[in-house]
Parts: sequence; structure tokens; C-alpha cells
Amino acid sequence: MKDSVITIHEDEGYKTGLVVGVGHKFMRVIYPDSAGIKIRKIKLDSKYSVIDYPTNRAKRNLRKCGKNFGITKSAKKALVIH
Repeated sequence: MKDSVITIHEDEGYKTGLVVGVGHKFMRVIYPDSAGIKIRKIKLDSKYSVIDYPTNRAKRNLRKCGKNFGITKSAKKALVIH
């Protein structure tokens, strides 16, 4: 589940994000927000689905968006390609 691209169903619609960590209650997801690129905690019981998309490409696209719209330090650290 870690380092996979998912779509999340929220009140506003669907958002696409990258999972960077999974716990027993929450998962940490990086996705673009109105304030830039952030890491958010999403409950595991929320509606989401894993999609087939290359993770390195998703990381690269999120870093490019972060240059234009702003990115937090923790999100920038999580987007390093190993």
C-alpha cells in the first residue's frame, strides 16, 4: 500500500494522491490542496481506490507542482526518489 497512487472520494469530489505511510488508523497521503502540496492524514475507512500509475512519475509531477504552488518541508522530504 505504501508508495501507491490512490483516488480519494471526499465531499468536494475525487482527489488523487500518493500514499507515503500507513498506520493502523490513518494513512498519510500527499496531494495538491488550495494551499499547495501537503501531507494529510486520511482515515483508512474512508472511500479510496488504488490506481495503476507509476509512483516515480507521480513523485516527479508533485515536485513540479510544488515549485509553482508551494510545498511543505515534510512533503518535499517524502517525495525524494530512492
